[in-house]
Amino acid sequence: MILGIWCIMTPVETYGVISWLISFALVAEGISSIMVWNDYRKIGVSDTFALIGGIISIVLGIVLLGSIAMRLAIDVFIAYVVAWWLLISGVIRIVRSFQMRNARNTIEAQVGTNWGLALVMGILQVLLGIFCVANPIIVAVALGLEIGIGLIAGGIFLIMATA
Repeated sequence: MILGIWCIMTPVETYGVISWLISFALVAEGISSIMVWNDYRKIGVSDTFALIGGIISIVLGIVLLGSIAMRLAIDVFIAYVVAWWLLISGVIRIVRSFQMRNARNTIEAQVGTNWGLALVMGILQVLLGIFCVANPIIVAVALGLEIGIGLIAGGIFLIMATA
């Protein structure tokens, strides 16, 4: 919970740790792939792709750990992926709202009665997506805050589980 509070107080720094986590995950995945390859090799099964994939993952993880520019690029990429996801899912929500309206008119039932609310939420999400695409630092702050809130909630749940 203390770490969560720190994350909320420093959301941009928290977001900056994501590329480090990805780096360590690549190295760990590479090591586990090589271990799987070794286990398969011991029983006589050839899985060269596991070995090659493991080596590539370790190399990419180490390169990412050693390159500030690559870590920054990953952080920026993640921010833009989230921003574009918001924008595209908002457009999909708008399209779905019109499908709900058409279903309501066609079936003449209670189906799709909240299509107007879905339309408004889709429009708001599109506007948020546009804002986030134009300002990726907002996404970084929001994700940093989300990580902090998640850590605090996880700490509360652990305390509740042990009480």
